[in-house]
Amino acid sequence: MIPIMKKRLVCLAFLMLFYAMTPMSLLAYEEEEELFGPISTEYFVPYLAPEPAEAAADTIEPSLPQPLLYEVRSGDTLSNIARSFDVSVRDLMALNEITNPNRLAVGQQLSIPPDFTGVEAIGGQSGVIRQVLSTTLTAYTAGYESTGKTKSSPAYGITSSGSKAEEGRTIAVDPAVIPMGTMVFIDGVGFRKAEDTGSAIRGAKIDVFMNDLNEARQFGVKKNVKVYVLAAKEAI
Repeated sequence: MIPIMKKRLVCLAFLMLFYAMTPMSLLAYEEEEELFGPISTEYFVPYLAPEPAEAAADTIEPSLPQPLLYEVRSGDTLSNIARSFDVSVRDLMALNEITNPNRLAVGQQLSIPPDFTGVEAIGGQSGVIRQVLSTTLTAYTAGYESTGKTKSSPAYGITSSGSKAEEGRTIAVDPAVIPMGTMVFIDGVGFRKAEDTGSAIRGAKIDVFMNDLNEARQFGVKKNVKVYVLAAKEAI
């Protein structure tokens, strides 16, 4: 009697192992339950149908970054333009087919070599840069500590341009250096718009608007930060 039971147990174990490695339909599962009683599902491995082979993707040539454009201003020289973008005068001349580095016209647009490191930071998009500044950055809030205004004041949070100050967009500038409404790209900060002024903001100094006073204080003073002033038509 015992050998017969052992044989049945061995057969049952073999069947369970067989079905654990074989796709099982719901009908087959029900038939086994009728023959052997309920079978624990912990022994079954779910069957995953093989995914159809994907067609080989077409090889796409990577696109080259588009060069930025710089608009020549009065007093510019090819050497100081090259220095502003950390590129060589030779590369600048070659890209723009300049034969005489001393002949630049105000308003002339120069392409900046695409390997300029700032291209990636600015987003890899082409645009016209009107000026490159080395600035000092500070931060401010709409609060009394920065503006002298309280929350009960009708002008609380309102910029000199009349817009509501917004973190991630608003900066205070000296309009004599950066005209109001101008878009700029601040290295390490991102795109901002000149919407406000301040009594302490003179020359190449920019105040970055923030909502939180502690964050503004932690921002501190950052010197020699490059700021790319975009031409008016390059609105972001």
